[in-house]
Order: sequence, then structure tokens, then C-alpha cells
Amino acid sequence: MKKQKLGGVVFPLVTPFCGEDEHVNYPALDKLIDFLIENGATGVIPCGSTGELVSMTLEEQLEINRHTIEYVNHRCKVYACTGAYRTSDAILLSKAAEEAGADGVMVVTPWYITPNEEEAYDHYKAIRAELSVPLILYHNPYLTGCWLSEKLIARLYNDGIIDAIKDSAHDIYRHQNMRALCKDDGFSIFYGYDNLPAEALTMYADGWITGVGTLFPAETVHVYDLCKAGKPLEARDYIMTVCRKYMHFFNEPTQEGLPSPWLAIIKEGLTMRGIPIGLPRRPIHPLPDSVRAELTAVMRDFGYYKLG
Repeated sequence: MKKQKLGGVVFPLVTPFCGEDEHVNYPALDKLIDFLIENGATGVIPCGSTGELVSMTLEEQLEINRHTIEYVNHRCKVYACTGAYRTSDAILLSKAAEEAGADGVMVVTPWYITPNEEEAYDHYKAIRAELSVPLILYHNPYLTGCWLSEKLIARLYNDGIIDAIKDSAHDIYRHQNMRALCKDDGFSIFYGYDNLPAEALTMYADGWITGVGTLFPAETVHVYDLCKAGKPLEARDYIMTVCRKYMHFFNEPTQEGLPSPWLAIIKEGLTMRGIPIGLPRRPIHPLPDSVRAELTAVMRDFGYYKLG
């Protein structure tokens, strides 16, 4: 029986933290999940990069994944992010997510002391051996420092280890090479960036996983729907006239010359939309006043500002 391909618009969940101890605010997480489902989410991903995976304990990952699966209750897909540096921890997290009812798991490549390609292959092979739900490889070399070739990614699929990839590399033509190297058309590609969605979704990608979309879900779903309806020019025009009003926040440095504080933008933007997400965990700072003022103006322009 042929496996169903994965796709659609999948939103990474930010993790709401509150208090001096930065504990997880589960009522706010539930409100965010409802908001994304109401705005057309095909699925959600707890504990990813946008969810501040690297700031969490293993116990927090286990509980956030379990809670999300239970709260969603089949209203959309849940692809639990079960990445960890240690292979044994990734296996533990993945097995727990499957037992809790996840529709699949997304596993980021190990980071910091990065594995070579054979080590990465063995990492995913060991996880697959303990798992029966779909396994999405999360490839984000800019954050992890781990770059995997199209040849290795196709090998992982051809050997029955992975089912899909979220590829956050900027070069969408990698997708063409992956497709050419895969043994059949069953491999699912999620575009994992935000600069060329119309091109990626029209040509090679089956779905879109976007942290920016968590703040602007309706706009993101509209772009996806236009692309999959065979209307790439309409999608392009919508991106140029609507999405560009907020996309610069994530692509340009601040007035102070610092890199885009993308995580704080998403979290504080959601708070402006009436979902009390809180701030990123330290050491990440809140927004600079200049960015907050500009973001407030954009949220007001969209009619989304709800803080008075």
C-alpha cells in the first residue's frame, strides 16, 4: 500500500513562558493552538527551533509534546519535534511522541559538535529502527552547523529511513536534486524558509513549515492555496503587496545594526494579537524599542493589535 505524502501548511508552535522561573504557560499554548487551527493549519509542530527547543529540558520536551497531542485531539496533524543531540535522547523523545499519538516526528540534525554524513545517517537509522510513524528530517544548517547533501538525503529516503524533509537551506534548487535522486515520488518536501515560497511551492515542495506563518497564519495559508491552485502569479502579487509589509522584520537588521530578533518578533507579535505568549527564554532579549514600535504599527495596519 502506497504511503500518503505529507504536505500542507504546518506551523511551528512558539512556547509560552512566564514568571521569573520561565515556566511553560499551558493555557496560552492552548490558545495559540486554537488560533492556528482556526486560521487553516494543516498541522503544528511543538518543540522546534521556533519553540526554543535548545532552551528546554528533556522533561519539558516530553510534556509539551504530550500536551500538544492531547489538546489538538486530531483537529490537525501534530508532528512532534523530537530532536536532541544524543541519539539515545532523540529515540526516547520519538518513541514517547509516537506512544502519545503523534502523526509523525520531526528530528533536527545534531548540532554544535556536528556529525559527518555517515554519522548523521546512523543517527537517523537508529531512530527509524524504534519508530513506525513518519519521520521528517529537519535540515537547518544555518542554526545547527550541520549541512547534509542532497545525495545523503535521497539515500536516507531510498533506504526507508526518512519520509520527508523540512529543508531550511536557502537554495530551493536543492529540492530538484533531491527529487531526481529519490527512487520514486513518495518523498515529501517541506519548504522551510520564507524568501521564495511561491517558487518553492509551485515547483518542488509539497508543504510549507514556517515560523513567520505562526504570527501571520491566514496570509501564509492564502499563499499556499494560491500556489497549489496553479496561480503562482497571484501568489507572487499577494506576497509583494501584503506579505512584504511584515517580511522585512525577519530579513533585515535592526536600526542598531543587530541581526533580526525574529523569535522575539513572533512572540511579542502574538501577544499583540491577544495571545499572552511572553518573552523568549534568556539569554535572548525582548525586542528593542525601535522594532517594537514598528511592529506595533504593522499589527495595527492589519487590524490585529489587541492591546488597547
